[in-house]
Amino acid sequence: MKTQRAGRTRFLAAGLALLLLAASPAAAEELVVIVNAANPVGPLTAKEVKGYFLKKIPVWGNGEKVRPADHSADGPDRAAFLSKVLGMSSDELQRYWLERQYANADHPPAGLEDDPSVVKFVSFFKGGIGFVTRSALSRAGAEGVKPILTIAF
Repeated sequence: MKTQRAGRTRFLAAGLALLLLAASPAAAEELVVIVNAANPVGPLTAKEVKGYFLKKIPVWGNGEKVRPADHSADGPDRAAFLSKVLGMSSDELQRYWLERQYANADHPPAGLEDDPSVVKFVSFFKGGIGFVTRSALSRAGAEGVKPILTIAF
């Protein structure tokens, strides 16, 4: 009798654990900020990524020019990056780059079509930095890039 009750209790506990896992926000997508694999920089904070992405810090520690890659289309991943890392809306970012272009002829990041294009861009340029979803990075492969910041959204 005790054995049956113990087995039933374990079964119910396992079922409850599965139910909690299925309902947990852990299933949310992750955004991964990536840099070229040759870049000696280690993990960065969101504030540091913002400085590089907005070219307020124009060169990496090794002297390589910072080359940010953005997405050309608005989507939930871009919105998450803009709000959680840059603290801006899409319109505010556009206005920022217009002011930078006018003030010092600085160019905005390359607007790329999709995550695989961002991975390719960042892997090609030693100063590259961009953001992609964790699932897209897994599909595209991480050759030539390394993650420096992960953000849940």
